Amino acid sequence: MTKIFSSKYIKWFLKITFVVVLFYFLGKKGFLSLDATKKALLQWDKSVPAMAALFFLTFLGIIRWQWLLYAQDIRLHWKRTIQLHFIGQFFNVALPGAVSGDFVKAFYIAHEVPGKRSPAFGSILFDRVSGLSALVLVSGFALGLNYFSLEGTALMSAVRLLLIIATFCVIAFYGYLFLIQEHHDPMLRFFRYLESKFSRAGSLTRIYMGLRHYHFYRFTVFKVIALSILIHITVCWVFLSFAYALGDFHIERYTVFIIVPIGLLVTAIPVMPAGIGTGHIAFAALFSLLNSKRGADIFSLFVLTQLFISAIGGIVYLKFRAHEPKPTFEK
Repeated sequence: MTKIFSSKYIKWFLKITFVVVLFYFLGKKGFLSLDATKKALLQWDKSVPAMAALFFLTFLGIIRWQWLLYAQDIRLHWKRTIQLHFIGQFFNVALPGAVSGDFVKAFYIAHEVPGKRSPAFGSILFDRVSGLSALVLVSGFALGLNYFSLEGTALMSAVRLLLIIATFCVIAFYGYLFLIQEHHDPMLRFFRYLESKFSRAGSLTRIYMGLRHYHFYRFTVFKVIALSILIHITVCWVFLSFAYALGDFHIERYTVFIIVPIGLLVTAIPVMPAGIGTGHIAFAALFSLLNSKRGADIFSLFVLTQLFISAIGGIVYLKFRAHEPKPTFEK
């Protein structure tokens, strides 16, 4: 037990050190400015609508998840879905990498609807997949409208190539999901083979089946993808508004819709809560392609809003836990 806690503390120490070094580097190079962030917050006409939009998008995310839950035959009251969504956001920030919000939501659904933990996790996983795939589609579509916007350096060409590949991968994923029948599915056969050899591999089969379940709910998937695209288009507009609040009026509008989804994909790497550190360096690098040094500051404004929303989830959880069991994840 002592060794587990020691390794845990060492891991957190290394993560914090990594982020501190990143912040030092960004500040030294002029990519991160606390004064610039404070001034941007005072630009009420630009920062407040952007922050309000992010808060509104939280409820669009709740609607998306509710659709996916219905497809898994999990009928939660809207009030409960809202509670669990906010609690999940709180745990994603409060305990990243240890007890994620996804598992907390699955635990509470299994407690409320016995025998539905795997379908619940399937809905949560597909919610994540649809969000990530929508990021790629938004960025890929924006690139298609302005294909030559990322020309110039080798880095720009590499970003463009990776984005084209990612877009085709997303299209291939949904094509595979909709067109391949269960009895012809080589991936399913592979997971079942692993399960027959290693009993613990059964969790992989259940996770895959949770995704595959949506093969029978194409209309739901189309709705979810459409809503996800709307969410991420709005998020791109939010980043553009933050850029304007920081005084970057020269940024080409359409290019923002290419690079912001790429930056958000990088923040999915679980280093620190809300993508702190990795997101700052990613957006500093991406916005530098647009001749802007304020990418890290733009992301800081985004993170501040996300932390505020997560804090609301913490308040919801404090009331929720008074009459609900504490999350545990034993099999």
